[in-house]
Amino acid sequence: MKSTRMIADSLAVFSAKQKAVLFILIFLAGAAGIIFPLLLSANPAFVLNISREYRAGELSDEDVIAPADFSYVDEVATNDVVKRAAESILPQFSYSVSSSIAMRTRFNDFSQAYASGNLSSFFEENGMHLDSDAIARLKSLSGDSATMVLSLVSDCISELVSDGIFSDDGIQAAGSGGYTRIEIEPSGVPFAHAGAVIPIDEAVTLSEVYRYVIGWISEFYPDIESGNADLAADIVAMIVTPNVDYDSVLTVAMRENAAETVPPVLIEVNEGDYILRRDTIVTDQQLRTIERMRENAVVSIPPARAFGYMVYIAAFIIMTVFLLFYFIPYRYRLFLYLTLFLVATIFTLTLSYLMVLALALDGVRYVDPFLPFLFLPLFSAAVTGRKRIGFSLGLLLSGCAVIYPGSRSFTFFYLIVLIVCSMLFMRSGNERMDIIYQTLFSSLTAAVVTLLVSVIYSQSYSMIMTNVLVSMINVVISFILLSIILPIAEKVFNVPTSYRLHELSFTDTPTLNRLSQVAPGTFNHSKNVAEMAYDACKAIGANAELARVGGLYHDVGKAEHPEYFIENQNGRNVHDEINKTLSAAIIKSHVKLGVEKAKEIGLPQEVIDIISEHHGNDLIKYFYNEAVREAKDKSLVVSEEDFRYTGRIPATPESAVVMLADCSEAATRTLKNPNHQKYEKLINSIIIDKMNYKQLNNSQLTINDLDKIKEAFILYLMGRDHQRIEYEKD
Repeated sequence: MKSTRMIADSLAVFSAKQKAVLFILIFLAGAAGIIFPLLLSANPAFVLNISREYRAGELSDEDVIAPADFSYVDEVATNDVVKRAAESILPQFSYSVSSSIAMRTRFNDFSQAYASGNLSSFFEENGMHLDSDAIARLKSLSGDSATMVLSLVSDCISELVSDGIFSDDGIQAAGSGGYTRIEIEPSGVPFAHAGAVIPIDEAVTLSEVYRYVIGWISEFYPDIESGNADLAADIVAMIVTPNVDYDSVLTVAMRENAAETVPPVLIEVNEGDYILRRDTIVTDQQLRTIERMRENAVVSIPPARAFGYMVYIAAFIIMTVFLLFYFIPYRYRLFLYLTLFLVATIFTLTLSYLMVLALALDGVRYVDPFLPFLFLPLFSAAVTGRKRIGFSLGLLLSGCAVIYPGSRSFTFFYLIVLIVCSMLFMRSGNERMDIIYQTLFSSLTAAVVTLLVSVIYSQSYSMIMTNVLVSMINVVISFILLSIILPIAEKVFNVPTSYRLHELSFTDTPTLNRLSQVAPGTFNHSKNVAEMAYDACKAIGANAELARVGGLYHDVGKAEHPEYFIENQNGRNVHDEINKTLSAAIIKSHVKLGVEKAKEIGLPQEVIDIISEHHGNDLIKYFYNEAVREAKDKSLVVSEEDFRYTGRIPATPESAVVMLADCSEAATRTLKNPNHQKYEKLINSIIIDKMNYKQLNNSQLTINDLDKIKEAFILYLMGRDHQRIEYEKD
């Protein structure tokens, strides 16, 4: 309830224009957190959650599961099937009836020409090659032997007509395609191989007729003299021609028809099916499936998922804004910081989207080490001085990263650990080497965390090394950007970062130099107050550097009228010569003059607040009591408001600590023979007095804090007022 009331009070301070700006920025940040992951999820490159690109023959590093039902026509596989279907059609050969009849007719003509003794005319008329040796041998035979040889030739031709004589060119054409068998076209004539598939080496070609005839005669007529068998084979070789030839047109037509009838190869993948399995060999088929799912899948985000994303991101945005309201200590900085951090969040999410998309197009999908999520938490923690603010923004960015495609179960924890460890190494940079140490330790932590997560996911050695290197570079770049942008933010927005406060804590400045010259007592008092406030704030965990600077400048307004303040007086008190009301007005004016001077020299608003609040609205008791005493003698009425400071009561621990340090440092100067007991008693009375006058009501200090502050004050004062031994005089 207290936090809600605090936020409501803060919102009430905002103008309508500021509220509108914050609403728009919150809306844009939420939109960026929702839309970018949805766009990436709808991008074909993220249809499958694969950490890297694979090649056929590699071992898969991971299980890849289909996110939805998907089907596609595998053109490569289809082409392979079509090719195999076409190649399954054997070379087609057709039987020629006319060639068969022509062979029989030629033999009959040959027999008649032989009988009439007119063989030369026969060969000339038919354009056939005349083997004069064979004809001479035939003529030399007796009548019965010649008749027997011609009968044998007739039987051989009949057998060849039935078995078929294949053309040498056709067989060679069929064999050139790598085929070992051929198919004979079916026919209605008495042909031994009609419609049959025979090996190529069993087909009788024209060049093999002689060998075929010799073999056939030796098988069926073993008693025939070899000379007559040889003569019969020579005569057959002269007469016959191929009657079975390669039909290339039919072969092509049948292959085209076979290819056209092949159905396309349809690959169907059901949701939950394994596309890749860990430690199995990746195939071309799997790679084609992955590629087609990315290229051709029409990805639509289910409305339920989009709604879930919206609620999820809205919850993170609301939680982060609530934490920022709660953790940002200065209300007047609230609008500036909210605007700055929301704009930076939108920019970071946009940059992350572009980076993740670019990496995905390059085949990189495990993007955790690449995400630029470290700079904003570091920057916000450095600007505000509150690491918890950096953690809040890191929580938001890590929550957004979880719904990015490619994120894994450890993504959220990986980013959170990396951000938290980097912020833990951050500390007030008082030395130039600090930033180097922070960068070094943070980058080493990032390397270790990345290595552990990569090992958990069983990634390859090369990928682990790449991730480790990228994470370290990410950290280094973040710190480099922080070193560049932080001074710019300090200058532009006048924010009191630890670096700027450390610079302001140097007393060698024109303003403090002038104070030391015109009001040396006030200057020494301010230095003591600054150190007391610094020690006390360190003890309670407040911003010690801010308290130190506030303590140095809290009385800078006294430089205008230094003689009216007792620490600058040398015996003569000018207040004895003027009215007590005027004295109170002069004393009060140093607060207003200090605020004006602080604004003039450009001090941060937080320091100006300490100057304005270091007396709160407390009563100037000494002059009030003097005025009351004098008025009693003169029967006058004294207005208490004339003797009250007009500032606000301290609203921060640092401001309250400076108030207590201011009073304690001045009051303890009056102690004689001070010791721990006297310091404790006096400081207790000061704290109780401030509590009674409600000066600490808004300071957020607890009783335990006040005890720690008191002990810190006492420790410092004991050092300030330590006693030395008295040296003997000569």
